[in-house]
Amino acid sequence: MALAMATTAGFCGSSHAVLAGSLQLSSSSSHLSMPKTNRIAFAEPGPRVRAQQQTSAETETGRRAMLGLLAAGMASGSYVQTVLAESISTLPTVPDKMRRKIIVAGIPGLLSEKSDSQGLIRAAANLRIDGLVLLPVDITKLPLINVEDHPNLPFEVQAFMDQILLADAILFSAPEYNYSVTPITKNAIDWLSLRPETLAGKTAAIISTGWDFGGGRMQYHLRQIGVRPDLHFINKPEVFVSTTVDAQNPPKFDANGDLIDDNVRAQLQQLLISLRDFTVPLKYCSNKNRDSGILP
Repeated sequence: MALAMATTAGFCGSSHAVLAGSLQLSSSSSHLSMPKTNRIAFAEPGPRVRAQQQTSAETETGRRAMLGLLAAGMASGSYVQTVLAESISTLPTVPDKMRRKIIVAGIPGLLSEKSDSQGLIRAAANLRIDGLVLLPVDITKLPLINVEDHPNLPFEVQAFMDQILLADAILFSAPEYNYSVTPITKNAIDWLSLRPETLAGKTAAIISTGWDFGGGRMQYHLRQIGVRPDLHFINKPEVFVSTTVDAQNPPKFDANGDLIDDNVRAQLQQLLISLRDFTVPLKYCSNKNRDSGILP
């Protein structure tokens, strides 16, 4: 049986083996193994998985089959139990070059400075979160996308793309319009998708506003839109801000659109902490993959 030694980032090591095509399936069992000649050595602390070589005849499987087997094992819990039972209880050491702050680009879904969307971005930028800094992005100068009339990207679009390219993650803040995203939000994503590297592989979080559901339907549509440009949205927490104002629901924003509700502020802080914690290991795995030569 495969002897798995994994840290908290051990799945990254598993990905190495699958991408390298070195995992094999024993014909006599459903256990994965790795021949000695194909083992990948990690000299520094961090993600790694070691598999014991099987002595019986082994049958190579396609990468899809291996990924499916791993997914099935994770779903059933058996893979996770095996890793936990045989793991070394040492946390990976993150290299110094990875210790810089996570840069989050805050993209509002409305143009007015007094809008709730802009107010939430300002509130996020004022929060003090270790290892994270949020930079508001000005999208007021973005033209409506029309690639046929603009074969060369306008200067404003190029500047916007350069800002997003430097960010590690994105915070979308927008209301729900007719059960969907605002045209401003969609326009920004459509421009960015013309330069795939600006969004591909980046993590993202959403905070929405709306009447009954706090913009929840917009969030689910935005997640669908993010599939094509390869955005990785965090799943939890989900922050829906109701804009209904009545005797039981005092206003959450002042006349200038600034956030005045401490409960929403606390939810926004937790959202950004979760975004940070989701982004760091993905960046770490990505950099190790490139350094090892397994990934381009």
